Amino acid sequence: MLNLIATTDKLQLITSGAGSIDVHASFVDLPSGSNPTPVPSRQNTGAINTATTTDIVAAPAASTVRNVKTLHICNIHATLAQDVTVQYNQNGTLIRCHKETLQAGEALEYIEGLGFFVISLQTRKLDTKLRVASDVTNATTSFADITGLTCPVENGKNYCFETHLYHISNATTTGAQFGIGGVTMNSMRISAIDVILGSLTAATMGSNTTDVTAVNTAAMAETTGAATVVMAIMSGWFQPSQTGTFAIRCASEVAVASGLIVKAGSWARVWEADN
Repeated sequence: MLNLIATTDKLQLITSGAGSIDVHASFVDLPSGSNPTPVPSRQNTGAINTATTTDIVAAPAASTVRNVKTLHICNIHATLAQDVTVQYNQNGTLIRCHKETLQAGEALEYIEGLGFFVISLQTRKLDTKLRVASDVTNATTSFADITGLTCPVENGKNYCFETHLYHISNATTTGAQFGIGGVTMNSMRISAIDVILGSLTAATMGSNTTDVTAVNTAAMAETTGAATVVMAIMSGWFQPSQTGTFAIRCASEVAVASGLIVKAGSWARVWEADN
C-alpha cells in the first residue's frame, strides 16, 4: 500500500519531455480517532506535456492518513514515448517508487495489493515452452499430435521451434518417425537427429538426408529403432498459411502394438521469429 501520513507527504510524477500524460488517483482518507469514518476521494491531473515534476496525490489534512488505492498514468500521445517516474516526497526527501518508459497509448498502473505494472497495446510475441505430461503412444504409421506439444500460431507469421523427444520403440526393428503439422504451411524447413540403436556400446546417430519441407513428413526415414529410451532432437522454421494449432507429431515406422512411445518429460519450445 501507499500511505501518506503527514501534511508534508505527497506523490509526484516526473515526466521526461514533450508528450501528453493523464493521471487519475483514487484514495481513501482515514481521520484519526477511535471510530474513524473512511472518506473516499480522487485526484485527476490532465495533459502533462513537458519535462517537469507534478504533484499527483496531494498531502492529507492534519491527523489523517491518505491511503492510495490506485494510480492510472496514461500516455495519451499518438506517437511519442515518455519516461515517467513515480516518487514519494516526504517533506523534501524523495523516494523513487517506480520508473517506466511508456510508449504511445500505454499506461502505468498501480493497484493496492498488486503494485505497479504496465498495460501495453503492443502484441506480445509468442515464446512458449511445452512439455509432455504422460507417455504418448502411436501404434500406427499415420502421423498424430504428441499430446502436450501443441500451441496456437497465426497465419503468415514466421516461427522457429526446437524439441527434445525421449522415446522408445517396441523393438530395434521399429523406427521412430517425427515431423510437424496441425496447420498447412506457406513454407517450412525442419531437420532432426536421433539415436537409432539403444546400446551404450553400439549406439549410432541418424539424421535426415533430405530437406523436409512438407507437413506430416518424417524428418528421417528410420527402419531401426531403440528398445531403450533414447532422445531425438528436431528443430526448424515454419510459416503457417492459416491460423490454427501447430503440433509436433509422431508415427511408428510399422503398425504394431506400442510401436512408438514418446515419454513424459519430452519438451518443445516454439517462438515467433519475425523481427
